[in-house]
Amino acid sequence: MRDMKPTKGKRSKENVRTTLKREWKELFSRIMRGFLMLCCGVLVVSGVALLMKMVSTSEHFQVDSIQVEGNQRLSDQEVIDLSDIRHGVRTFDLDLEIIGQNIAKNDWIRRAEVERKLPRGIIIRVTERDAVFVINLDYMFYVDAGGEIFKVLRAGDSLDYPLVSGLERQQLIDQPQSSREQLKQVAELLLHLRQRKIFDEQCVSQLHIDSKEGLILYTRNYGVPIQIGRDSFEKKIDRLEKIYPELEARLPNLKYINLNVPDKVIVKK
Repeated sequence: MRDMKPTKGKRSKENVRTTLKREWKELFSRIMRGFLMLCCGVLVVSGVALLMKMVSTSEHFQVDSIQVEGNQRLSDQEVIDLSDIRHGVRTFDLDLEIIGQNIAKNDWIRRAEVERKLPRGIIIRVTERDAVFVINLDYMFYVDAGGEIFKVLRAGDSLDYPLVSGLERQQLIDQPQSSREQLKQVAELLLHLRQRKIFDEQCVSQLHIDSKEGLILYTRNYGVPIQIGRDSFEKKIDRLEKIYPELEARLPNLKYINLNVPDKVIVKK
């Protein structure tokens, strides 16, 4: 009978060597694949970086046009001057966010957005403020549609806006939120009057904020007070417009007009 043990031992050693050889080949293959992927990644990143450097330094990307959108009060050149962007500067050297912030420092600009229009252009989009009325707080200030006081009047600024009184500077400091709501309410009323055809914004010279009576309008002609309260402005103006053409001729003889009585217009001679 043959002894098979030595044969089994020999085959077992050969199997181990074969297995180890296969495992080393697989490991080497994995290492090579990882190395090649790493090299490819480095080459791609380096290529992109080189391309970006070439693009950012190329004369082909120097600014030669600046387009301004959304401006009505300020001219294109005034907005461009605020941006401090100069023709010939490389577009990729510009910090667009900071430029927008610098433009928005102007009193008349609420927001400014700046973007590149490759290869050589810049677009500046601005949202301007709309002055709705002027308020007297020791100095005269413009107030916008949101009830925000945004600009002190200087020489040359227009006064052709309704003048609002009744709100003190100290009240604004002590009660900022309620004061802002009052100013916003005034702005809403005046913006509503802009849409009217009979009794419109041009019929009003002043508006007074009264702590008890609410809002009081004063007509441009003869300064007749119109008590309009704090709410239902649209309905009240509807009632007033029905008889205002007749009342307008009688304004010199009127003491006041009261719109706070439901469904009526009270006229005091």
